[in-house]
Amino acid sequence: MSDTPRHEWTLQMSRRIRITGRLRMTSALHVGGGVGTTSITDAGVVRHADGRPYIPGSSLKGALRSHLERLCQVEALAKAGANSCLLYAPGKKGPSWTPTAPACPTPGWIENKKDATAAKEEDFSSLCATCTLFGSPILAGKIRIGDLEVVEETYNGDVEIRDGVGINRDTGRAVDGVKFDYEVIPSGTAFAFTLDVDSPDAVERGLVAVAIRELQEGRISIGGKTTRGLGHCELSNIAVQDDDFSSIEKMANYFNSRADNGTSDRKVDDPNDTINQWIVALLPSS
Repeated sequence: MSDTPRHEWTLQMSRRIRITGRLRMTSALHVGGGVGTTSITDAGVVRHADGRPYIPGSSLKGALRSHLERLCQVEALAKAGANSCLLYAPGKKGPSWTPTAPACPTPGWIENKKDATAAKEEDFSSLCATCTLFGSPILAGKIRIGDLEVVEETYNGDVEIRDGVGINRDTGRAVDGVKFDYEVIPSGTAFAFTLDVDSPDAVERGLVAVAIRELQEGRISIGGKTTRGLGHCELSNIAVQDDDFSSIEKMANYFNSRADNGTSDRKVDDPNDTINQWIVALLPSS
C-alpha cells in the first residue's frame, strides 16, 4: 500500500485507519458547557439535551495536537520527519520552545489572516507533520475524532459539585470575594473513543501511534482545570481497522463489508502490536 504525498491526500484517498477504544477517566472531568447550560453552578459540564454528558471530539483533538506538538520538539522525532511549527506553543511565561518546522506557513497564515485560496504549491509542501495531520487554514486535517459518548454502565447519572477560589497570581493568595463552584463528571466514568485518519504516510501513522500509546499510558489530560488534577484518563480495549483504498476492488470490499455487518473485514488481529510497528517504523532502533 503506497503512501499519498501528505498535502495531496484530498486528491487521492489511498487508505483509511480507524482506532476505537474506551477512554476511562482516572480523575474527575470538567468540559465546560458554556453559558447555555441549565446547571445551578457557575460552570456546568457539557451535556446532550437529555442530560447525558459527553466529551466533544474537538476537545480531545486539541489536547492530542498540543501534546504531539511538544513531543515533536524532541530531536529524535524531528529528525524522523515528525516536525511541528508549534502552533500551540506555551505562553511567554512558559518554557522556551523552538519550532522544528520554522518554514511551515500555518502560524503566519493565522497571524496575518490570509485568504486560504491564495495558497500555492510551496505553501502546501512546506506544512509540518502536525499541520497535515490535524489541519491548517490552507489544508483540511487528516484526523477526525467524533464526540465521545458516555458508556452508560459506567455513569450513574450524577455529577459532583466542587468549590474553587480565585488566586492572585502575583501573591499566590486567595482573592477576597472570588468564590465559585463547578460541575465535574466522576472519576471512573468511561467514554467511547473513535479516531479516523485518512491517507496517512509513515510519519503520520507513527505520530498517531505515539498519541494512542500516550493515551494508553495516561499521559494526556483533557478538559478544563487540568492543573487542579482533573482530566486524567486512560485508553483501553483498542481495536484497529486498516482499509486499503488503492483500487476500485478494495474500496468496493470496504463498502460492501460495512453494508453487511457495519464493519470492515480489515480489523487487525493484534492492535497493540500494530501500534508498536508504526512507532518502530517512525523511530527504528539504531
